[in-house]
Amino acid sequence: MSTENRKALHAEITTGIRRFIAATILFNQKMAERAGLHLTDMQCINLLELLGPVTPGRLAESTGLSTGGVTVMLDRLEKAGVVTREPNPHDRRSLLVRVNPSKLRKIHALYAAIDQQFEAFLAENSEADLRTVAKFLSGLSAVRREVAPE
Repeated sequence: MSTENRKALHAEITTGIRRFIAATILFNQKMAERAGLHLTDMQCINLLELLGPVTPGRLAESTGLSTGGVTVMLDRLEKAGVVTREPNPHDRRSLLVRVNPSKLRKIHALYAAIDQQFEAFLAENSEADLRTVAKFLSGLSAVRREVAPE
């Protein structure tokens, strides 16, 4: 592939990623509004689902929010019944934040239609292509973690 073609492909991929991120954020904003939550709250719930029960400090690290910002967010989520803060069995000085499974099912229901479309799209692709995409996404995440602002 020529240098010029490669540059054009890089630009196309970068533009595609930017469009996907923008569309995803705007879609998630709509879902957050339907759930009566903030966009940041929805991402916190997403992280809790991915990470499992974690300390508020770990949430601060994962979100880039201050510990005070995480406390305010958790207060909102706890008041809405979405999360609970429980004693940490491994460190009695700290708490673990856990998602309420029934609230999580309601949030998942908001995404049911897009999840079905996404699954159908993935089913159209070969295993080799899916492995390439998975490797690409993993690499992108690693780059993002390396350059994330403190």
